[in-house]
Amino acid sequence: MPRFIIRDVASSLPFTDDSGVFTSKNTKDAIFEALNTSVSLPRFPVILVMNGTVSNGDWITYSNLTPSASIIIPTKCELRELTWSNRNSSVEFDLEFYKNGRATTAYETREVRSGSATNGQFTGLDDSFDALDTLDIKYIDQGSNASDLVLVIFFQTVL
Repeated sequence: MPRFIIRDVASSLPFTDDSGVFTSKNTKDAIFEALNTSVSLPRFPVILVMNGTVSNGDWITYSNLTPSASIIIPTKCELRELTWSNRNSSVEFDLEFYKNGRATTAYETREVRSGSATNGQFTGLDDSFDALDTLDIKYIDQGSNASDLVLVIFFQTVL
């Protein structure tokens, strides 16, 4: 009966990383390093709901039933994407973003000019937050108001 010899080939293959992200020197260790990094840096959404017509100056929070609640950031992370949906087409509004207090100046304003769409997105964002920072989002009317607005903000944990 033939015998099979199984060798750990991945640990004998050299691994070079020109980006400086990996410390591994062989392919097997690089695979485990990538796995551990990806598991330790999860992405998580926060869903914000505004039932009814949104008015100028409304604060968009977890729910329109909690207008004074700030969004609490659970861990060091970056705001990476934002999607929005509502039941009206051709909405025009701005979203002002405030970090650690509504009395401060908005650190960013993002414009929504939907054309005939009832939904949209912002991608490639990199707004940084520390654990227990707060985020407040203010709706600024610029024309047709959104109705039954849902914002989903996506964060990614960072080291």
